[in-house]
Amino acid sequence: MPSLISEDNIEQAVLQTLQAQYGYTLLNCFTTKAEDLNDGSNRSDKRDVILRDRLKAAATRLNPDLPEAAIDKGLDVLTQKRLAMSAIAANREIDSLIRNGIDIEYENANGKTEPAQVRVIDFNDANPNGKNEFLAVSQLWIQYAQGEHRYRRPDILLYINGLPLVFIELKNSTAKLKSAFDTNLGDYKRDIPQLFHTNAFCILSSPTP
Repeated sequence: MPSLISEDNIEQAVLQTLQAQYGYTLLNCFTTKAEDLNDGSNRSDKRDVILRDRLKAAATRLNPDLPEAAIDKGLDVLTQKRLAMSAIAANREIDSLIRNGIDIEYENANGKTEPAQVRVIDFNDANPNGKNEFLAVSQLWIQYAQGEHRYRRPDILLYINGLPLVFIELKNSTAKLKSAFDTNLGDYKRDIPQLFHTNAFCILSSPTP
């Protein structure tokens, strides 16, 4: 009989690979109580999935000529709630802002209004020690979008500059991969749709015993 490869074994192996081979910083956000805000993510609301402080730090690096107020205005546009939109429409809108920049107007030092564009990712820099921050977050409790005191906890989320772009669901060696799609992914999309507004890739994995 093949030995069991647990989800935790797989998760740790994935995280170690992301760190050693791809330069990701690791952040374990597990807390015993789901509602505990002291999880290292610096969120003030467990419904939030974007790490605003990391996003702002990246935007400040990438837009050195813009004042803080202009950067904040751009990030407010990017991070506004889109739960009234369909998941596909929200994802497309945010994807365009991430890829093309966020167009804003702001008041310069002379009191005049001028246009600007806030960039949040440098797509020409794939170096984890460069302008972008590569972060692998594990065990992040996310509160249901509709405000119920219920939570989901994805296995691993890959963040670039505070934006969760990759969702990873891992199953143990006795589980069927199809269950990760039919049950886990379906439950997440229903209960925490905000996670998929920025999502670019979903990875579902089960090892072969």
